[in-house]
Amino acid sequence: MYNWLVFLHILFAFLFMLAHGAHAAAMLKFRGEPDPEKSMNFDNIFPTTTLLRVLTVLMGVPGLIAALITPWWRQGWTWASLVIFLTISRIMFKYGAGYYDIIFGAAKRLIEAKKTNVSLPAAQKEYDEARNSPHAIIVSIVGIGGLAIILWLMRFKPF
Repeated sequence: MYNWLVFLHILFAFLFMLAHGAHAAAMLKFRGEPDPEKSMNFDNIFPTTTLLRVLTVLMGVPGLIAALITPWWRQGWTWASLVIFLTISRIMFKYGAGYYDIIFGAAKRLIEAKKTNVSLPAAQKEYDEARNSPHAIIVSIVGIGGLAIILWLMRFKPF
């Protein structure tokens, strides 16, 4: 049973990362997209947050069960991995979802300003600042670095 749980944990981790890959690609693409209407189309390409939440649960449950049916639940690396994952999730929500709110809001305001020709320079500046904000870089570094630490903990079980 343990091997199946680990298999499911890793399988759902891969699916989770694959789904997040679409979000990461869109975030990085926003940085170079000068057309607000095109950037609004990115919203149609990435998976829903519901899918990501389901994959998170499907990834976490077998991993926790696998840890609980072995003595690993008593070891620090298991709990350190969980704390790191929860920390990554919080940062991703704050900076990842926050970035989409910022970029889509600025894009909508720029599209409206282009239609009405009111406050066009201010709207263009807001959009340019939004798409060049450091959110995408922060999320990428935290995600890759955090997952590398979790992988190290799971593979080498240092404590």
